Amino acid sequence: MPPTDCSITPNTPAPRVVAPYARTLWDAARAEGVPAAALAQALGHDAPGEDDMPVATYLALLQQALAHAGPGFGWRLGSSVKPTTYGVNGILLLACPTLGEALAQVLRFESLVHDLGRSSFARQGDTVEYAWANHWSDHPAAAALAESVFAGIQTCAQWLVGQPIGGFVLEFAHTRDEATAQAIAQASSAQLRWGGAAHRAIFPAVLLDLPIPQANKALLPLLQNHADELLQARHPRDTGIVAQVRQRISARLGQGAVKLADVADDLHLSTRTLQRRLMDAGVAYQTLLDATRHELACHYLAHSDMPITEVGYLLGYQEPSAFHHAFKQWQGVGPGQYRGRRGS
Repeated sequence: MPPTDCSITPNTPAPRVVAPYARTLWDAARAEGVPAAALAQALGHDAPGEDDMPVATYLALLQQALAHAGPGFGWRLGSSVKPTTYGVNGILLLACPTLGEALAQVLRFESLVHDLGRSSFARQGDTVEYAWANHWSDHPAAAALAESVFAGIQTCAQWLVGQPIGGFVLEFAHTRDEATAQAIAQASSAQLRWGGAAHRAIFPAVLLDLPIPQANKALLPLLQNHADELLQARHPRDTGIVAQVRQRISARLGQGAVKLADVADDLHLSTRTLQRRLMDAGVAYQTLLDATRHELACHYLAHSDMPITEVGYLLGYQEPSAFHHAFKQWQGVGPGQYRGRRGS
């Protein structure tokens, strides 16, 4: 069977960053004395508003700030982030019980914050590798952009757990700039590497178990539901009961078997009522489960560097062979071959 187009975003929205993220860049630049007139020239108006900002405008703003602020501005920009910088995602992260759970939410809802790049992580024994793929690696401000993202990750992790985090390696794909390297070394305890195969942070897996003091187990599901709704609005697919079921399936993936009864409970319906409503909509529950997994698998494989085994795990497959078998049934090729074709 020939591969089918299974992208979860058939009508991909224009790349953008959310307003709070853009405002953080503006505020950081102004705090370092970058003239408002220079920033406004890149922005096209006086100051960021309440609307999302196109990625091209954000990068132009970053480039203008770099021209005035000097070495290390990208790192200082990331170090200035606050929970509100990430919009609803920031509040969601604060409600998570552990740093590892917060990291999983970053992977799932990153597109709600920006379209600058995508995160992935892989655990190998006692070590975790967190990587970030820069979607704008050819832009003149690409290096500072990557530096700002990783500074933001470190800062975010530290305000989540309420303590400094050290003992990690930070590797950038771009070459070393001496002045920037010195500026980052003074601000971070990380061991720095340059010219690597990817932008990544390598750290002990035990950090994933660090508790988040302000975790709120009662609020977390509500925030996840809200984030799911925002994701659905940004990448619309179905409507009505079908959309609701797919949202709940997506929310439960990676947490074990996604059973019809559990989804019915989430929607405050009896199992029989949910089955009847799906029948009225002309679709079976198993079909929706398979379709949701299929679309998300294609999305992760095509638009992230997430390891294939991790993709399978996030979709609820405990064994890599089970994911490989399911994906080959969907697409006619294995996940590795599919990713290779999409990247060619």
